[in-house]
Amino acid sequence: LVGDLVSVLDPVGGGIGAAALYGGRAALASDVNSETAFALEEWGVEVPPRIEDVLKVNPDAKICLVDHQQTSQMNPSINPDNVVGVIDHHALQSKTIVTDRPIYIDIRPWGSMSTIIAHTFITHNRRPAVGVAGMLLCAILSDTLNLQGPTTTEWDRLMVAVLADLAEVDDIQFLASQQFKAKSKEL
Repeated sequence: LVGDLVSVLDPVGGGIGAAALYGGRAALASDVNSETAFALEEWGVEVPPRIEDVLKVNPDAKICLVDHQQTSQMNPSINPDNVVGVIDHHALQSKTIVTDRPIYIDIRPWGSMSTIIAHTFITHNRRPAVGVAGMLLCAILSDTLNLQGPTTTEWDRLMVAVLADLAEVDDIQFLASQQFKAKSKEL
């Protein structure tokens, strides 16, 4: 499971969550930003390997794109023929991946791809580990601007409440302020 060329919280947190949910392995398309590094450290989650390193060991690895489906956003080391799935929340626009065979697709008009992963955990009656729940929570808070962004949905709000409980976060506002402070270091 690998995100787009910019490894921000949604593709990284959602990729980690999807790997736990589906039994895959998260990988990075690029180095993480300061906000994502904060979340990884906060939740004690290991930094996933770079996709190039994964493909050196297994060039035919099956790939699920997370938080994107456009080839222009795909890491160039990925062979489009090896893409077996897409989990995303963005509109289908130009250069959407085209395959010769059917692949798994889960695209929903929600504020964060990590909301989709959290919802899928719940609908499959599975409980993510605390670190995974925390990463998904931070990713949703990031992508929805602490549930204040224009793309925020009721599903995002519901999953934030559920994930905060699972990750044992008492003060969502404090967590959001800490991760946004970490993000501002890069700006």
